[in-house]
This record gives sequence, C-alpha cells and structure tokens, in this order.
Amino acid sequence: MPNDKRRFTRVHFGVQAEMTVNGELYAIDRILNLSIGGCLLPLNAEFTPGSTCHLKILMDETNSELSILIDGEIVRCEKGAIAVKFTGIDPDGLFHLHGIVLYNSHDSQLVEDEIKRHPGLL
Repeated sequence: MPNDKRRFTRVHFGVQAEMTVNGELYAIDRILNLSIGGCLLPLNAEFTPGSTCHLKILMDETNSELSILIDGEIVRCEKGAIAVKFTGIDPDGLFHLHGIVLYNSHDSQLVEDEIKRHPGLL
C-alpha cells in the first residue's frame, strides 16, 4: 500500500483487553490488530478523537495480573472499531509489546528495524 501512513507493522493478536475511557470500563473480546504504536479494537462506541484511554491487554484470561498496561489516545472511531495510538507504557510492558509484535510478524527484520528507529512509543 504506497499511501499507507502507518509507521509500525500490524499483527493479528486476538487476546482479550479492557479499555477505560472517562472512567467507564469496556471489555474487548479480542484485539483486531496490534503494533508497537497502537491497536484496533472491535468496539461499537462513539468517542471524541483525542480522548485519552487506558488499555489493559490480558495475556492470560485466567490471571489478570499477567497483562500489559498502556496509556493511549483514541484517534478514530468507525465501522464498529476504535483505533488507539499508544502514548505511554512502562519499560517491562514495552519489552513484552515488542516481543509480541516481533514474534507474530511475517517480517521480523522489518519489526526489528522499527524498534531500532522508534525505541519508545512515539
């Protein structure tokens, strides 16, 4: 896709998540796609672009302690999906996020290059 403005490789990572926006919790059955910089969630809700959110990616359905906590900003709401840009994550969470994207990608070298170019989220 030559006009693709994405900076990071997207991978399918169908785990559950929870998103909190304005103090309200939304359960997400599965993440549609995930990158080092954001994700797409199947959620039929209207939010103002620029709204802050908190995302909890549940790595183990039976143990909510095994999760990645990420701060984000809603960038788009359309067709039953919410696009979130990640704005903050702790170092351990970033390490796990890098690993998830790296090992679920079809082009690990491209992902490694992205991580080198953007060692944080921004």
